[in-house]
Amino acid sequence: MIKLRHRRKNLSAVLCFTLLILQGVTAHSQEYDKLIIHSGDSISRHYTWLFPSFENATVKFRDGRIFVYEMNFNTMLCDMQYIGRNGDTLAITNAELVDSIRFDSSSFIYDYKKGYFQIVAGSGAVSFAIYRRTSFEPVQAGGMGEARQSGGVEVIDAINTRQGMLPPVLNQDMYALKKTAYYLISKNGDFENAGKGAFLKIYHGDRKSFERYVRQNKIDFNDQADLEKLFHFCVQS
Repeated sequence: MIKLRHRRKNLSAVLCFTLLILQGVTAHSQEYDKLIIHSGDSISRHYTWLFPSFENATVKFRDGRIFVYEMNFNTMLCDMQYIGRNGDTLAITNAELVDSIRFDSSSFIYDYKKGYFQIVAGSGAVSFAIYRRTSFEPVQAGGMGEARQSGGVEVIDAINTRQGMLPPVLNQDMYALKKTAYYLISKNGDFENAGKGAFLKIYHGDRKSFERYVRQNKIDFNDQADLEKLFHFCVQS
């Protein structure tokens, strides 16, 4: 049975602070988005969902057990959530025991170090997946009252429900730093950023034809639709 943690009521005010040295943004297979949530505002007011509504999903555990729950993926928290018997929104806390979560339109796998990966295309030997992650960073006042980031060292990762619960109301301005990355996942469980080198590993044709396809189709390695198109070209060639 999935262990569930209540999210809608009685949220803990404890934030989990982690130290992270921010590095430059990788040019390929990643997208970043940033918004400010102001002091006194509730993070839950900014929740967004992957699907228009909660849908039945089949949850398969690593030990072979299978359950069906009404679920949706919270794209602000980057967390899979569940509707409980009383209509409350709950979060899976033992996701490391989950093998896969399958909706009608897509499926997810869970990596205990990173979180959820959405599988959007697959060939049997390799899958194309989307990885989403959000972290919170305090905003400091800059010159003339302008907002600026806190220097890139003190990063709050409290949205990771494996580490803690979000407070009901923020006590300072925060940046919500949303990252979307694209991966190729082999059947052996190897994860590779979906850059040109990773695609060439699964492409068994002539490299020149690969380069020509990328050039003629103007493949953007930061665009999901372009990467899916390139994925199908590689596995079918």
